[in-house]
Amino acid sequence: MSALAAEPPRLDLAALAIATLAQPLLDAPGCLHMLDVLACRVQVEAERLSEKGEVLASLRALRHVLADIEGFRGNEDDYHSPENSFLDQVLERKLGLPITLSVVYLEVARRAGISLYGVPFPGHFLVAHDAGDHKLVMDPFHHGDILTEHGCAELLKRVAPQLKFDRSMLAPAPVELIAYRMLSNLRRVYLGREDCERGLAVVDMLLLLAPDHPGELRTRAALLSSLGAYRAALKDVERCLALSPDAPDRDRLEMTARELRERAALLN
Repeated sequence: MSALAAEPPRLDLAALAIATLAQPLLDAPGCLHMLDVLACRVQVEAERLSEKGEVLASLRALRHVLADIEGFRGNEDDYHSPENSFLDQVLERKLGLPITLSVVYLEVARRAGISLYGVPFPGHFLVAHDAGDHKLVMDPFHHGDILTEHGCAELLKRVAPQLKFDRSMLAPAPVELIAYRMLSNLRRVYLGREDCERGLAVVDMLLLLAPDHPGELRTRAALLSSLGAYRAALKDVERCLALSPDAPDRDRLEMTARELRERAALLN
């Protein structure tokens, strides 16, 4: 993804590249303009609130514009809809997943000069500002609520009760990780719907980010095989074998490779 090769990497462009999986001709300039307009409104609101403390005023302005005025919120009624993963759709419908709503907050904040970073919190993406001795955390899915560490611990009890809260869970996520997590969510949705063609397009993009990921190679091989592309599936299986000669499922991979060779031979 060329957006990730930029310096610094462009999260907005990466998210729009993901959105082209559903809308190849989406209006990318229009989406970027919408983010610009939202950022201008946040700057005006931050200036109005500046007497209350610069950093907190900026975060409150961000939340007020995006959550209170624009109504961006989590899609709790249809959480697993693919549209929740596409930035253009989130900007239009004001509904999304924690991670795509976080992309909106991050990109509006960046344009407005607000220091904010993505937090790959277990099971629920967040955004945060590093205030030195503490972090100010926001939850874009839940109306941009500002969370204390105690609030983060309570959230963790709901989304991943098997885990114990640790401050390391609030570490920044690089743009590449955010893009990968967005695609992973989308892959899960399509595979859950047994939509092999769309699932394959997502896995292709995941493998652009991580070309040698053994799990993604296995997934793509299975999808290609189900679509009758046996030679392409065989290449991925052979790549898995080459990358992990001591893989615990090596015998199964070798058997799959033999079956794919036989099926490919029948196509000649």
